[in-house]
Amino acid sequence: MTVTSLRRYPHHRLLGVGFGPSHLSLAAVCDSTRAPSVRARLHCLEVRPAFSWHPDMLLDGTRMQIAFLKDLVSPQDPTSPFSFTNYLVSKGRLEQFLNLGTLHPTRREYADYFGWAADRLAHHVSYGYLVERIRPVTATDGSVTHLEVDYRDITGDKHTVTADHVSLAPGGRPVVPTGVERDALDSGVVFHSSTFLPSIDRFHQRGRDLPHRFLVVGAGQSAAEVFRYLAREFPYADVTLAHRGFALTPANSSPLANEIFDPASVDLFHAADATRRHTILAELRTTNYAAVDDEDIHAIAELLYDQRVRGEERLRLCRFTELAACRADGPTALVTLRAPAGGQALTSRFDAVVLATGYDFREAGDLLTGLEPLLLRAPDGTLRIRRDYSVETTAECRPSIFLHGAAEHSHGLSSTLLSVLAHRAARILDSVFGPRPEPGGGRQLPLSDALEGADA
Repeated sequence: MTVTSLRRYPHHRLLGVGFGPSHLSLAAVCDSTRAPSVRARLHCLEVRPAFSWHPDMLLDGTRMQIAFLKDLVSPQDPTSPFSFTNYLVSKGRLEQFLNLGTLHPTRREYADYFGWAADRLAHHVSYGYLVERIRPVTATDGSVTHLEVDYRDITGDKHTVTADHVSLAPGGRPVVPTGVERDALDSGVVFHSSTFLPSIDRFHQRGRDLPHRFLVVGAGQSAAEVFRYLAREFPYADVTLAHRGFALTPANSSPLANEIFDPASVDLFHAADATRRHTILAELRTTNYAAVDDEDIHAIAELLYDQRVRGEERLRLCRFTELAACRADGPTALVTLRAPAGGQALTSRFDAVVLATGYDFREAGDLLTGLEPLLLRAPDGTLRIRRDYSVETTAECRPSIFLHGAAEHSHGLSSTLLSVLAHRAARILDSVFGPRPEPGGGRQLPLSDALEGADA
């Protein structure tokens, strides 16, 4: 439903919803390549009270799967003060990091880098605000001139701000398999890997030497990391990893496959028809989904072999297995596991169930509901999204609605990843504020071709 507004609210040229890595990069590229008059016209609203990035999965020793040069800003401005390299300099660790001979920082260090950048870009964000609704505003000729955004503060009070354009990056929603009952989640005996560290802390408090029974569900990187963590931290626990396939699949991190994360490959994907896009996604699925780094696969294999040497049976991988049902039963969970497609089922009791089952980024949740009459969709029901990440709309709609994360069907696997953050940010800024200054007029420089093929 469109409205004609006569009230005056605070106004922004570009308003971002959420302030995770996508909009952090947008702010970094903006401040690195744009004039102060442009920087002042970008603002974001974030529901959290402060910046954080997957704080509950910062397990010791886990590393990033992208090269550090694919940071918030370097692919668009290698001289930016918001680069990972400058972060290392500011922390006095540049030489020590270089001595490690790696392109891949630990996840803990990269999270600290994001927080360091967020502190320096805090003028672009207001924390503690939950965006609830986006509404189009019409002129007398029926055209949609701008958008009204309703949000609430931490006290529950309602506010409204207007924007010429909005950029939506609320993050993904944790996926909970069908069959998991609400009481199991409410009791805390079943939890998603996104809340792993605080959820598992109570078992540390009970005693790490107790014979806990843990179940991990999933076949991706998070599942492997959680399995290794539980095996290490609880030496007398029974730990089961259940997944649908025959074996954990190695991530396809080869240089040629990783070209799918280059901007040129995003161009190729976006220009392809629906059939070709589907083929590309299927062929390169293991660059991102249900796949595990070789190092973790070898480490798990060694754990399983070592326990055979010891004559133990506390660690196990259950292949061809899916979670069929799960409910709370006192302080434990009753879980039914079965072979896929309705095969043989077995019910067991666990002290905790960790759902390493990924995230759903589709369509930025419910934020598009109020704009639905303006949005154009493909025959299969997916949103039609332009190369600059804006949703195609009806002719009378002037504002652009940009999507981060919810554009995999149109832009490929990099949509939900960190690989093209800076490139995507530059595209959006160019669309809203016009082309950026040429090198020499600003500080923007191209990256060397040496980056091509770096791990995504």
